[in-house]
Amino acid sequence: MYVDESGDPGKHQYGSPHYILTGLIVAQNDWLTFLQRLKAFRKSIKEKYGLNQRTEIHASELIRINKLDEYRKIHKTDRINILKDYCTQIPILFDTGKIINICLKKEDYQTTSDIQLTAWNRLIQRYDTYLKKEVKDKGIIISDDTNGSEILDLMRKMRIYNPVSSHYSSSPYNAPTDSIIEDLFQRSSHNSYFIQTADVVAHLLYRKEFPKGSLKKFGLHEQFDRLVPILLKEASKNDELGIVRK
Repeated sequence: MYVDESGDPGKHQYGSPHYILTGLIVAQNDWLTFLQRLKAFRKSIKEKYGLNQRTEIHASELIRINKLDEYRKIHKTDRINILKDYCTQIPILFDTGKIINICLKKEDYQTTSDIQLTAWNRLIQRYDTYLKKEVKDKGIIISDDTNGSEILDLMRKMRIYNPVSSHYSSSPYNAPTDSIIEDLFQRSSHNSYFIQTADVVAHLLYRKEFPKGSLKKFGLHEQFDRLVPILLKEASKNDELGIVRK
C-alpha cells in the first residue's frame, strides 16, 4: 500500500481544516504492469502538456505553484487538466487495485494533537483487514517522507495490541494487525509514481470535501467521484464511498 496525505496534522486555526490519508493498494503480481501503464501515461502527459516525465506530479502545486518551477511553463488551465486526466485514468491504470481513504475534519475533534496517529491507526487497521479477508496474504506499507518514528511505534504497538470495538459486546477485543510485515518504508514522492498517484487522490478528496468557489468552474470538486470503481467501500459501512471519517 502506497500512502500520501493532504492537509496537515496541526491545529485548525493555524493550518488546514482537514487531515486526509490515502492508501493505494497494489498486488505484487500487478506491480510491474501498473508501473508500465504509469510510464505510458506520463509519456502521454508530456506529449499533450509538455510536462517532463521526471517532474513530480504534486496535486496542490498544479493548482498553485510554490516550489516546482517546471510548472510555470504550463498554463493553469492545462495544469488542472493534467489533474483531471490523471483522475480519469486512475481506475484504468489500477484496474485491480483498491483505494482506502481516511478523512478527518479537525472541527470534529476537541484536540488535534494526535490526529495524524488517529488517521494512521484507521488506515493500518483497514489495510490489515483487507489483507486478511480479501487477499489472505501479507502486505507492506510504503509512504512519502512523514513522521516516521511515531508511525513506526504505532505500527509495532498495533501488531501486538489493537483494541477494536465489537458489535456483539460492550468490551473491545484485540485484533493485532499482523498481516502487515516490517516497519513503514519511506520514499521521496519525487521518485515514486505510485506515491504521486496517492497524492492526487488525497488532494481530489480534499477538493470534494472543501470545494473552493474559484475552482468550481474547473469541476475539480467533482473529480474524486471518478474513482468509485476502485474505492474500498468496505472500509466504512457509514459512508457510501467507504471514506473513514472517525
